[in-house]
Formats: sequence, C-alpha cells, structure tokens
Amino acid sequence: MGAVAASVLRNFVEEISARGVLITLLLLLPTASAYGYCAWRFTRYRVGAESIRLETGLLFKRFRDVRLDRLQAVEIAQPLLARAAGLAVLRLDLGGAHDGDEESGTSLSYLSLERARTLRAELLARAAGVAPDIGEAPERPLTVVPPGRLAASIALSPAPWLALAAAFVLITPALLTGTFAGFVAVAPALVGVWRTSFRRFASGYRFTVSESPDGLRVRGGLLNRAHHTVPHGRVQAIRLRSSPLWRWPGWVEVQINVAGEARSMLLPVAPRAQAVALIERLLPEVDLGAVAMLPPPGRARLLAPLRWRHIRCGADDRVFVTQSGRLWQRTEIIPHLKVQSIQVVQQPLHRALRLADVHLDCTGGPVRIRAGLRDAQEAYRIAAAQAERSRLGPHTTLTTRTDRLDDPPPTRAEYDPQLAAVCAPKYGPAG
Repeated sequence: MGAVAASVLRNFVEEISARGVLITLLLLLPTASAYGYCAWRFTRYRVGAESIRLETGLLFKRFRDVRLDRLQAVEIAQPLLARAAGLAVLRLDLGGAHDGDEESGTSLSYLSLERARTLRAELLARAAGVAPDIGEAPERPLTVVPPGRLAASIALSPAPWLALAAAFVLITPALLTGTFAGFVAVAPALVGVWRTSFRRFASGYRFTVSESPDGLRVRGGLLNRAHHTVPHGRVQAIRLRSSPLWRWPGWVEVQINVAGEARSMLLPVAPRAQAVALIERLLPEVDLGAVAMLPPPGRARLLAPLRWRHIRCGADDRVFVTQSGRLWQRTEIIPHLKVQSIQVVQQPLHRALRLADVHLDCTGGPVRIRAGLRDAQEAYRIAAAQAERSRLGPHTTLTTRTDRLDDPPPTRAEYDPQLAAVCAPKYGPAG
C-alpha cells in the first residue's frame, strides 16, 4: 500500500511544474484572503441579559440567539497564525445537543485577545447570574503539568512502542534482502506515530488547571494555545485511567464528560494523589477513599478470568464509582444528579451465569459508567437504589431494602413493583 502511494505521489510531482504552482497560488491566496476578510467583516454579535445574538453571512444572512443558561463551557483558542497577530477564537459549548450537532456549539472568529477575555468574563458572569461588568475573575492554579513529565508519559505509553515494534518486524526482511519495499511501507506508520506523539505533547504543553469564581479554567498548548473555562456544576462524569508503564511512577490521566463539545481532557498526566485531590475539589464533600468498593461474585471469573478481581463498584450519598482493568486500570465517577438513565443488561452468557451489567448514562463523552459482572439480583437492586439517589439528590438517607449494596438481594418478584415505585417520579436535573 505504501509503495503504491509513493508511486502515485512521484508521478504527480513529475507532472506539475513550478509555473503551475505559482499561478495556482496567485489565484487562490487572494481569493481565500478576500473571502476570509468578508466573512470576518460581516460577523456581528450582541450580548443581552439572557442570550447572545450572532449574525453571520455575506450573501445569505444567518441570525442565531444562543441562550446563556445552556452555556456549558467557554474556550479561547489561539491558532499559531492568530497568536502571532494577537487574535483569538471564542468558542461557546452548549448543552442539550447531541455530539456532532452543529447546534451544540458556536464560535466567534477573530477577536483581539483582550476583547475575547472580556467577552468570556461577561458571558460567564451573565450565565451565573452576577453583574456582567465585574471584569475577569481572579484564578488560583491547582496543578501544572511539567513538560518533562508530559514527555516521559508519552515515552511510557504503549502505542509508540507497539508501532516501533511493528516497524522493526517489517524492516527486518528488507534489511536481509536489500530491498526498499519494507522501508516504503513503514514510513507512513512512523510518520503517524511521530504526529500523534507530537500532537499529544503540543496540546498538553504547560497544561494548567486553575479554579476561579466563574468555574474551572484549563489552559495549555505549545503552538495552538487554548484557554477553556467550565462553569461550576457542569462536569457530568470523571475517569482516571492508567496504562501499564505508568504504574511504577503512579501516574494517571483524567478525562471528563461535559455537555456540548467542550474538551474532555482535564489532566494529561498527574500523580494519582494529585488527581484525586483535584477531583475532590470538583466534587465537594466527596471522599473517594471512603467509598466501599465491592467485587463481583466468584462465578464472574468464568467470563473474565484475569480481571474479575479488579472489577468493582460502590456508592456513597453523592457519587457512584466503578473500577475495572488489570493492565489499563480505570476508575470512573458520576454524581448521582448527573445520571440521566439506568440500564440493566444481560447477554446470553451473563444470563446463564445469573450475571448482569449496570449502565449509568449521562451526557456524551469519553466516560462510560458500567458496573460489570454483578449478580443479577444485585444488579436490579443497584439500579433501583441508584434511581432513588438520582431522584432525591445528595444528603438523602434511603430506608428501603434497595438502599445499601450489602443488603440481601430481593427476589425478582419483589424487585419489579419496587422498581416501578422508585422510577415513577422523574429523575433530578441532569445539567
């Protein structure tokens, strides 16, 4: 495949001339520049008490009112060329839309950096219901990712080493036979590894997480800088993930689900204790170490002989927590009020072993909450208890038999009317 691509590229290069390239550039560059200027020149916005009105389009006008109560996050992005000119893009991430929907976010390009900061502060203040003229709120850094740790975490990731091992396997016959086909086939894979690794380093360079009165602020970037603000209470779910080679330094990656198209990366790499401390600041009154984590029944080893001991779940009065993975360890956390739906899933083999999975669904994102390989009756009890917690909210003491994970499981006949009674009221607010 690589040899075919190289041959096509060589033929293409032989057919083009310097004069053709020059004429193409002379035609395209002014046209693209004029279009970009006109698109920028005819973009207008007006901030109101409850929404921001956007007007775009040169020939075909488009008007859009963005409600501030749907605002999930505000990001200031500076691509490399815009950064050199002192300009920025203001991106608004909204709730109540599906991933990929054009209504899930919008942007203003390009504003001066100072104007983008002022507008972001005003929008966040109006969304929070405070005075819009107080200026940008102060911030206090919580954690900074050193570039050395970021580079070491990339070097200790399995993907680059697996790609290099595959490249070595392909190159070895070429070295023995004296042909270059292996080199041509390996080149795209090596370029892909380099691009992926450099992109991870560039996006996580000087990654900083700070807290401020208007929310959580995340900034970082080597070439393209991004300054991202998530208002308080908008984090839907959290995941800590660790790869096998990160085990000895005790590092984890932290990702979050936020409604809209907001960035999911909260920390590209951090010591576990530092990551847990940050999560407990995001979720006040939560002590992850105090949540009792229960394993699945012994018969679950028939479906997951190597990792069944590492599959656990637990809950307190504020969050539901799951753990899974032997090599790639994951801890996933969801506040009770962020749960939007609950599913009990039984595949054929699960049904034969009287096992079931419990899925807790929330806003789309990388975090998926699943309590796997539970005893079937226990799974029904967990679902009923979680529905009650999600409906009533934190600081609620449950008194039914579906309250605690260590209660004797109800029979299926007891469970069905119980679940109907628990799930009849609507869940609490998801946002």
